[in-house]
Amino acid sequence: MKIVLDNIIFSNVNNGGVSNYWFELIKYIENQDIEVTYIENQKMESNFHRSQLNISSEKIFKTKYQKWNRLLPIDYNIEDEIIYHSSYYRALTHAKNAIEITTVHDFIHDFFSPIYKRKLHNYIKYAAIKRSKGVICVSNNTYKDMQRFCPTKPHQQTAVIPVGVSDDYFPKENTPQDFAQLKEWNIEKNGYLLFVGGRVNYKNFDYVLEVIKHTHFKLVVVGGGRFNKIELKKMASISSAIFHLDNVSNTHLNLLYNNAFALIYPSKYEGFGIPIVEAMKSGCPVIGFNQPIIKEIVADAALLLNHLDPSAYIYFENLLNKQTYRNEIIAKGIENSKKYSWTKCSKETLEFYQSLS
Repeated sequence: MKIVLDNIIFSNVNNGGVSNYWFELIKYIENQDIEVTYIENQKMESNFHRSQLNISSEKIFKTKYQKWNRLLPIDYNIEDEIIYHSSYYRALTHAKNAIEITTVHDFIHDFFSPIYKRKLHNYIKYAAIKRSKGVICVSNNTYKDMQRFCPTKPHQQTAVIPVGVSDDYFPKENTPQDFAQLKEWNIEKNGYLLFVGGRVNYKNFDYVLEVIKHTHFKLVVVGGGRFNKIELKKMASISSAIFHLDNVSNTHLNLLYNNAFALIYPSKYEGFGIPIVEAMKSGCPVIGFNQPIIKEIVADAALLLNHLDPSAYIYFENLLNKQTYRNEIIAKGIENSKKYSWTKCSKETLEFYQSLS
Protein backbone atom coordinates (compact mmCIF):
# COMPACT_ATOMS: atom_id res chain seq x y z
CA MET A 1 0.00 0.00 0.00
CA LYS A 2 1.37 3.37 -1.06
CA ILE A 3 0.11 6.42 0.81
CA VAL A 4 0.27 10.06 -0.28
CA LEU A 5 -0.56 12.63 2.40
CA ASP A 6 -1.16 16.28 1.54
CA ASN A 7 0.19 18.41 4.40
CA ILE A 8 -1.45 21.66 3.22
CA ILE A 9 -3.00 22.26 6.66
CA PHE A 10 0.47 23.12 7.96
CA SER A 11 0.56 26.21 5.73
CA ASN A 12 -3.10 27.12 6.31
CA VAL A 13 -2.84 27.48 10.10
CA ASN A 14 0.07 27.53 12.54
CA ASN A 15 -1.76 25.62 15.24
CA GLY A 16 -5.24 24.30 15.97
CA GLY A 17 -7.25 21.11 16.15
CA VAL A 18 -7.01 19.99 12.51
CA SER A 19 -3.27 20.71 12.41
CA ASN A 20 -2.83 18.66 15.58
CA TYR A 21 -4.94 15.82 14.12
CA TRP A 22 -2.69 15.71 11.06
CA PHE A 23 0.46 15.89 13.19
CA GLU A 24 -0.63 12.89 15.27
CA LEU A 25 -1.56 10.87 12.16
CA ILE A 26 1.86 11.49 10.60
CA LYS A 27 3.62 10.63 13.87
CA TYR A 28 1.87 7.26 13.90
CA ILE A 29 2.43 6.50 10.20
CA GLU A 30 6.13 7.38 10.46
CA ASN A 31 6.49 4.53 12.95
CA GLN A 32 4.89 1.98 10.61
CA ASP A 33 6.56 0.06 7.80
CA ILE A 34 4.64 1.86 5.06
CA GLU A 35 5.65 3.59 1.84
CA VAL A 36 4.47 7.17 2.21
CA THR A 37 4.97 10.46 0.36
CA TYR A 38 4.14 13.89 1.78
CA ILE A 39 3.09 16.83 -0.39
CA GLU A 40 4.49 20.04 1.07
CA ASN A 41 5.55 23.61 0.29
CA GLN A 42 8.32 25.69 1.83
CA LYS A 43 5.98 27.66 4.14
CA MET A 44 5.12 24.57 6.16
CA GLU A 45 8.56 24.41 7.77
CA SER A 46 7.64 27.19 10.24
CA ASN A 47 4.42 25.51 11.37
CA PHE A 48 4.30 24.65 15.09
CA HIS A 49 3.35 21.01 14.53
CA ARG A 50 5.40 20.45 11.36
CA SER A 51 8.56 21.67 13.11
CA GLN A 52 8.22 18.76 15.56
CA LEU A 53 8.23 16.12 12.81
CA ASN A 54 11.44 14.62 11.51
CA ILE A 55 10.49 13.53 7.98
CA SER A 56 13.12 12.38 5.51
CA SER A 57 13.47 14.75 2.55
CA GLU A 58 13.26 11.69 0.28
CA LYS A 59 9.61 11.30 1.27
CA ILE A 60 8.63 14.87 0.38
CA PHE A 61 7.10 16.02 -2.90
CA LYS A 62 7.71 19.79 -2.95
CA THR A 63 5.28 22.30 -4.42
CA LYS A 64 5.52 26.08 -4.65
CA TYR A 65 3.67 28.10 -2.06
CA GLN A 66 1.03 30.46 -3.36
CA LYS A 67 -1.86 31.80 -1.32
CA TRP A 68 -4.51 30.18 -3.50
CA ASN A 69 -2.77 26.80 -3.74
CA ARG A 70 -4.90 25.48 -0.89
CA LEU A 71 -7.92 25.80 -3.18
CA LEU A 72 -6.39 24.28 -6.31
CA PRO A 73 -5.73 20.65 -7.36
CA ILE A 74 -2.20 19.28 -7.11
CA ASP A 75 -0.47 18.15 -10.29
CA TYR A 76 0.84 14.75 -9.17
CA ASN A 77 1.63 12.42 -12.03
CA ILE A 78 1.61 8.76 -10.96
CA GLU A 79 0.32 5.53 -12.51
CA ASP A 80 0.45 3.39 -9.35
CA GLU A 81 -2.52 2.80 -7.10
CA ILE A 82 -2.19 5.06 -4.08
CA ILE A 83 -4.19 5.99 -1.02
CA TYR A 84 -4.47 9.78 -1.13
CA HIS A 85 -5.56 11.75 1.93
CA SER A 86 -5.50 15.56 1.99
CA SER A 87 -5.52 17.50 5.23
CA TYR A 88 -7.68 20.17 3.60
CA TYR A 89 -9.84 18.87 0.76
CA ARG A 90 -7.38 19.27 -2.15
CA ALA A 91 -7.72 17.09 -5.24
CA LEU A 92 -4.99 15.39 -7.27
CA THR A 93 -4.69 15.61 -11.04
CA HIS A 94 -2.94 13.00 -13.23
CA ALA A 95 -3.28 10.31 -10.58
CA LYS A 96 -5.99 8.17 -12.14
CA ASN A 97 -5.44 5.27 -9.72
CA ALA A 98 -5.65 7.37 -6.58
CA ILE A 99 -8.11 6.22 -3.91
CA GLU A 100 -9.09 9.45 -2.23
CA ILE A 101 -9.99 9.76 1.44
CA THR A 102 -11.39 12.83 3.16
CA THR A 103 -11.71 13.58 6.87
CA VAL A 104 -14.66 15.78 7.81
CA HIS A 105 -14.25 17.54 11.14
CA ASP A 106 -17.41 19.65 11.36
CA PHE A 107 -20.07 21.66 9.54
CA ILE A 108 -19.57 24.90 11.42
CA HIS A 109 -19.65 26.97 8.21
CA ASP A 110 -23.09 25.57 7.33
CA PHE A 111 -24.53 26.77 10.61
CA PHE A 112 -22.66 29.96 11.44
CA SER A 113 -20.61 31.49 8.60
CA PRO A 114 -21.67 34.41 6.36
CA ILE A 115 -22.99 33.21 3.01
CA TYR A 116 -19.92 34.24 0.97
CA LYS A 117 -17.55 32.39 3.29
CA ARG A 118 -19.89 29.42 3.56
CA LYS A 119 -20.21 29.06 -0.21
CA LEU A 120 -16.44 29.08 -0.82
CA HIS A 121 -15.67 26.63 1.98
CA ASN A 122 -18.52 24.30 1.06
CA TYR A 123 -17.61 24.30 -2.62
CA ILE A 124 -14.22 22.86 -1.68
CA LYS A 125 -15.40 20.54 1.09
CA TYR A 126 -18.46 19.17 -0.68
CA ALA A 127 -16.42 18.48 -3.83
CA ALA A 128 -13.89 16.52 -1.74
CA ILE A 129 -16.63 14.47 -0.07
CA LYS A 130 -18.31 13.68 -3.39
CA ARG A 131 -15.17 12.50 -5.18
CA SER A 132 -13.76 10.48 -2.24
CA LYS A 133 -14.03 6.72 -2.08
CA GLY A 134 -13.75 6.88 1.69
CA VAL A 135 -14.95 9.54 4.14
CA ILE A 136 -13.95 9.72 7.81
CA CYS A 137 -16.06 11.70 10.31
CA VAL A 138 -14.67 12.55 13.74
CA SER A 139 -17.98 12.01 15.55
CA ASN A 140 -21.41 10.52 15.02
CA ASN A 141 -22.85 14.03 15.11
CA THR A 142 -20.55 15.15 12.29
CA TYR A 143 -21.61 12.08 10.30
CA LYS A 144 -25.28 13.02 10.78
CA ASP A 145 -24.56 16.59 9.68
CA MET A 146 -22.76 15.28 6.59
CA GLN A 147 -25.75 13.17 5.60
CA ARG A 148 -27.90 16.27 6.01
CA PHE A 149 -25.76 18.75 4.06
CA CYS A 150 -23.74 16.57 1.67
CA PRO A 151 -24.96 12.95 1.78
CA THR A 152 -22.64 10.22 0.61
CA LYS A 153 -23.54 7.70 -2.10
CA PRO A 154 -23.91 3.91 -1.62
CA HIS A 155 -20.57 3.20 -3.35
CA GLN A 156 -18.69 5.34 -0.82
CA GLN A 157 -17.35 3.91 2.42
CA THR A 158 -17.65 5.91 5.61
CA ALA A 159 -16.23 5.55 9.10
CA VAL A 160 -16.65 7.41 12.37
CA ILE A 161 -13.20 7.64 13.95
CA PRO A 162 -13.06 9.94 17.01
CA VAL A 163 -9.96 12.03 17.44
CA GLY A 164 -7.65 11.51 20.37
CA VAL A 165 -6.19 13.49 23.23
CA SER A 166 -2.54 13.76 24.15
CA ASP A 167 -1.09 11.76 27.03
CA ASP A 168 0.31 15.08 28.25
CA TYR A 169 -2.98 15.48 30.12
CA PHE A 170 -3.38 13.60 33.41
CA PRO A 171 -4.28 14.23 37.07
CA LYS A 172 -1.29 15.34 39.12
CA GLU A 173 -0.34 16.69 42.52
CA ASN A 174 1.19 20.16 42.47
CA THR A 175 4.95 20.36 42.86
CA PRO A 176 6.77 23.40 44.32
CA GLN A 177 7.43 24.44 40.71
CA ASP A 178 3.70 24.18 39.96
CA PHE A 179 2.79 26.37 42.92
CA ALA A 180 5.40 28.89 41.76
CA GLN A 181 3.86 28.93 38.29
CA LEU A 182 0.35 29.43 39.66
CA LYS A 183 1.66 32.29 41.79
CA GLU A 184 3.27 33.86 38.72
CA TRP A 185 -0.12 33.73 36.99
CA ASN A 186 -1.76 35.13 40.16
CA ILE A 187 -4.19 32.23 40.46
CA GLU A 188 -4.67 29.45 42.99
CA LYS A 189 -6.08 25.93 43.06
CA ASN A 190 -9.87 25.85 42.56
CA GLY A 191 -9.88 29.64 42.41
CA TYR A 192 -10.72 30.09 38.74
CA LEU A 193 -12.84 28.88 35.86
CA LEU A 194 -11.04 27.87 32.68
CA PHE A 195 -12.09 28.70 29.11
CA VAL A 196 -10.05 27.14 26.29
CA GLY A 197 -10.08 27.85 22.55
CA GLY A 198 -11.73 30.23 20.10
CA ARG A 199 -14.27 32.84 21.13
CA VAL A 200 -16.39 33.21 17.98
CA ASN A 201 -20.13 33.74 18.46
CA TYR A 202 -21.24 30.10 18.73
CA LYS A 203 -18.70 29.51 21.52
CA ASN A 204 -20.83 31.75 23.78
CA PHE A 205 -17.94 33.57 25.42
CA ASP A 206 -20.37 36.38 26.30
CA TYR A 207 -22.17 33.93 28.57
CA VAL A 208 -18.90 33.11 30.33
CA LEU A 209 -18.37 36.82 31.03
CA GLU A 210 -21.87 37.02 32.52
CA VAL A 211 -21.07 34.04 34.74
CA ILE A 212 -17.94 35.75 36.07
CA LYS A 213 -20.09 38.73 37.11
CA HIS A 214 -22.16 36.36 39.27
CA THR A 215 -19.38 34.36 40.94
CA HIS A 216 -16.26 34.95 43.02
CA PHE A 217 -14.01 32.98 40.64
CA LYS A 218 -11.40 34.42 38.35
CA LEU A 219 -11.46 33.47 34.67
CA VAL A 220 -8.42 32.09 32.86
CA VAL A 221 -8.79 32.25 29.08
CA VAL A 222 -6.43 30.10 27.02
CA GLY A 223 -5.88 30.63 23.29
CA GLY A 224 -8.20 32.33 20.82
CA GLY A 225 -5.89 35.28 20.14
CA ARG A 226 -5.95 38.71 21.72
CA PHE A 227 -9.18 40.15 23.05
CA ASN A 228 -10.83 42.45 20.51
CA LYS A 229 -12.27 45.89 21.29
CA ILE A 230 -15.80 44.57 21.73
CA GLU A 231 -14.64 41.89 24.20
CA LEU A 232 -12.56 44.41 26.14
CA LYS A 233 -15.57 46.70 26.45
CA LYS A 234 -17.78 43.86 27.71
CA MET A 235 -15.25 42.78 30.32
CA ALA A 236 -14.33 46.29 31.49
CA SER A 237 -16.11 45.91 34.84
CA ILE A 238 -14.49 42.53 35.56
CA SER A 239 -11.11 42.93 33.84
CA SER A 240 -9.20 42.39 37.10
CA ALA A 241 -10.72 38.89 37.33
CA ILE A 242 -9.67 37.84 33.82
CA PHE A 243 -6.28 36.45 32.82
CA HIS A 244 -5.40 35.55 29.23
CA LEU A 245 -2.72 33.12 28.04
CA ASP A 246 -2.44 32.73 24.28
CA ASN A 247 0.37 30.27 23.52
CA VAL A 248 0.40 27.61 26.22
CA SER A 249 2.37 24.37 26.26
CA ASN A 250 0.59 21.10 26.99
CA THR A 251 2.46 20.96 30.29
CA HIS A 252 1.10 24.33 31.38
CA LEU A 253 -2.38 23.57 30.06
CA ASN A 254 -2.42 20.34 32.07
CA LEU A 255 -1.47 22.39 35.13
CA LEU A 256 -4.34 24.78 34.42
CA TYR A 257 -6.85 21.94 34.01
CA ASN A 258 -5.66 20.28 37.21
CA ASN A 259 -6.12 23.40 39.29
CA ALA A 260 -9.30 24.86 37.78
CA PHE A 261 -12.60 24.72 39.61
CA ALA A 262 -14.06 23.67 36.25
CA LEU A 263 -13.71 24.03 32.50
CA ILE A 264 -16.62 26.13 31.26
CA TYR A 265 -17.43 25.28 27.65
CA PRO A 266 -20.88 26.56 26.58
CA SER A 267 -20.33 26.11 22.84
CA LYS A 268 -23.46 25.64 20.71
CA TYR A 269 -21.65 23.49 18.16
CA GLU A 270 -18.49 21.41 17.82
CA GLY A 271 -17.13 18.84 15.45
CA PHE A 272 -15.67 17.10 18.48
CA GLY A 273 -14.61 19.39 21.34
CA ILE A 274 -11.05 18.38 22.25
CA PRO A 275 -10.72 20.70 25.31
CA ILE A 276 -13.59 18.82 26.94
CA VAL A 277 -11.74 15.51 26.74
CA GLU A 278 -8.44 17.14 27.76
CA ALA A 279 -10.18 18.47 30.87
CA MET A 280 -11.79 15.13 31.75
CA LYS A 281 -8.47 13.34 31.26
CA SER A 282 -6.78 15.85 33.57
CA GLY A 283 -9.37 15.41 36.31
CA CYS A 284 -11.07 18.75 35.71
CA PRO A 285 -14.89 18.93 35.95
CA VAL A 286 -16.62 20.13 32.77
CA ILE A 287 -19.59 22.48 32.54
CA GLY A 288 -20.82 22.46 28.95
CA PHE A 289 -23.89 23.22 26.88
CA ASN A 290 -26.49 20.53 26.32
CA GLN A 291 -26.09 19.94 22.58
CA PRO A 292 -25.66 16.71 20.56
CA ILE A 293 -21.89 16.49 20.10
CA ILE A 294 -21.12 17.41 23.70
CA LYS A 295 -23.56 14.77 24.95
CA GLU A 296 -21.97 12.23 22.60
CA ILE A 297 -18.47 12.95 23.91
CA VAL A 298 -19.10 13.31 27.65
CA ALA A 299 -21.92 10.77 28.20
CA ASP A 300 -22.77 11.25 31.90
CA ALA A 301 -19.34 12.59 32.85
CA ALA A 302 -20.06 16.34 32.73
CA LEU A 303 -22.58 18.96 33.79
CA LEU A 304 -24.63 20.26 30.84
CA LEU A 305 -26.50 23.56 30.78
CA ASN A 306 -29.98 23.43 29.25
CA HIS A 307 -30.13 27.20 28.92
CA LEU A 308 -27.53 29.95 29.11
CA ASP A 309 -28.56 31.77 32.23
CA PRO A 310 -26.08 32.55 35.04
CA SER A 311 -28.46 30.90 37.53
CA ALA A 312 -28.04 27.58 35.68
CA TYR A 313 -24.29 27.84 36.13
CA ILE A 314 -24.65 28.78 39.82
CA TYR A 315 -26.67 25.60 40.38
CA PHE A 316 -23.80 23.52 38.97
CA GLU A 317 -21.24 25.52 40.95
CA ASN A 318 -23.08 24.61 44.14
CA LEU A 319 -23.06 20.93 43.15
CA LEU A 320 -19.31 21.00 42.48
CA ASN A 321 -18.70 22.60 45.86
CA LYS A 322 -19.85 19.31 47.40
CA GLN A 323 -16.65 17.28 47.53
CA THR A 324 -18.32 13.88 47.19
CA TYR A 325 -20.19 14.95 44.06
CA ARG A 326 -17.08 16.65 42.69
CA ASN A 327 -15.03 13.48 43.16
CA GLU A 328 -17.70 11.42 41.40
CA ILE A 329 -17.86 13.66 38.32
CA ILE A 330 -14.05 13.79 38.12
CA ALA A 331 -13.81 9.98 38.31
CA LYS A 332 -16.44 9.61 35.57
CA GLY A 333 -14.56 12.08 33.39
CA ILE A 334 -11.24 10.30 33.75
CA GLU A 335 -12.85 6.96 32.89
CA ASN A 336 -14.76 8.41 29.92
CA SER A 337 -11.63 10.06 28.50
CA LYS A 338 -9.98 6.64 28.10
CA LYS A 339 -12.09 6.12 24.96
CA TYR A 340 -10.12 8.79 23.12
CA SER A 341 -6.47 8.26 22.21
CA TRP A 342 -4.36 9.33 19.25
CA THR A 343 -2.96 5.82 18.87
CA LYS A 344 -6.49 4.42 18.54
CA CYS A 345 -7.51 7.20 16.14
CA SER A 346 -4.45 6.77 13.91
CA LYS A 347 -4.59 2.96 13.99
CA GLU A 348 -8.25 2.97 12.90
CA THR A 349 -7.46 5.51 10.17
CA LEU A 350 -4.72 3.27 8.79
CA GLU A 351 -7.08 0.28 8.92
CA PHE A 352 -9.61 2.33 6.95
CA TYR A 353 -6.93 3.00 4.31
CA GLN A 354 -6.23 -0.73 4.09
CA SER A 355 -9.92 -1.58 3.71
CA LEU A 356 -10.07 0.60 0.59
CA SER A 357 -6.86 -0.48 -1.14
